[in-house]
Amino acid sequence: MNVPLPSARAHERLVQNLATGIDTPAAVSWAHVTAVAHHCVRHALVPATEPPGSPDAVRRVITELASAHPGLAGFLDPQVVPFWTAPLTPAAWTVLRDFWAGGEVMDDGPHRVDGYRLGDAYQALSADARRSRALCQTPPWIAELLLELSLEPATDEIGPQAVRMIDPACGTGHILLEAFHSARVYRRRGRAYGAHLSSEASIERALQTVHGVDLDAYAVLLARYRLLATSASILKVRIDQLPRAWPVQVACANSLLDREEPLLERCRYHAVVSNPPYIVVADARQRDLIRKAYPRVAAGKFPLALPFCELMFSLAAPGGHVAQLTSNSFMKREFGRKFIEQYLPAFDMRWVIDTSGAYIPGHGTPTVILVHRIRPPQGDTVITVRGVQGEPSIPEDPARGKVWSAIADSVRRRLAEDRLKDALASHSDIA
Repeated sequence: MNVPLPSARAHERLVQNLATGIDTPAAVSWAHVTAVAHHCVRHALVPATEPPGSPDAVRRVITELASAHPGLAGFLDPQVVPFWTAPLTPAAWTVLRDFWAGGEVMDDGPHRVDGYRLGDAYQALSADARRSRALCQTPPWIAELLLELSLEPATDEIGPQAVRMIDPACGTGHILLEAFHSARVYRRRGRAYGAHLSSEASIERALQTVHGVDLDAYAVLLARYRLLATSASILKVRIDQLPRAWPVQVACANSLLDREEPLLERCRYHAVVSNPPYIVVADARQRDLIRKAYPRVAAGKFPLALPFCELMFSLAAPGGHVAQLTSNSFMKREFGRKFIEQYLPAFDMRWVIDTSGAYIPGHGTPTVILVHRIRPPQGDTVITVRGVQGEPSIPEDPARGKVWSAIADSVRRRLAEDRLKDALASHSDIA
């Protein structure tokens, strides 16, 4: 059974206590890297066998981790992990040691080493990541549905060996991890495609499928770690025993403005899946650059959700599938008029799912799921799931909240009906 994750306020107090002798970025770094070190040792992912019981022991574990795979070398970079240049006082270490209490709080559940709690902890610890980089984790149960609407049909069409997906605002990798699992054991009409593959082959194939980009260098590093930690756990080896040539395709870049990053090549991906940032950029220069780069959608006081939508459409190959959980503010405000009337009608809208009434931890903004295919509209029908009322109270398990359960059940029932129709049509054609 999981130990409850400390509250958001508890994470804030920890950073405040650590920041009495060092600056806030270093305090956040110490707090989170110590959790990563516990996670590594607890799950036997590095040669170290003893829990990190001192600051020096944390550094030794992180040094081992950084050398375990080329994708993790950034753990030695003080610009990304500033704890290297900010020593802790004995009193601060005692506070930090007691907070993580041996590492049990980092367990994701029985037999899982996915690091979901590590991702959630970084969001809770870093106010700067939440405010200036709009870090907001996508719960796994939402990521799973987004992928059912995008990556799964794309894989049916393209095949599991060739399909590619990207999350251009991947954060610490919640959607990427769900995509990794989906790609590792691909199922079509009840048959497991990966069943005849070795574990090594299925993992390598999944790593080749999954791509991510984010503005936050530490979040990118954490996403890479989570993919490699999960791969090592499945094979029951340490990270340094994985093939060093295995790809970990997660890059740090400004997805909206960087045209040099290879992972942001246009028209490349069969599935583009994201929970893009919803904030309005405060910096006037950045806002003008984005407006110039995305003039078709960036009108008025636009939120980043609109240029990210255009970016996602541009990353997708012709006929590709795009699924996003995004702010619904464009439906109600003037800045969304141009987006709705001039931009979206050029694409094949498949689903509009009202999630504004669902309880999604950490999301205070009303949301909607949009699913498109990158082709002209096919017919005049769009499947919609409309909200009637919100959750009567905060559910103990958000994945089983009344509103979300009704949404997921409705979507999956329709998907099952469509698959049955396709199967019957295929059988009729053969006959």
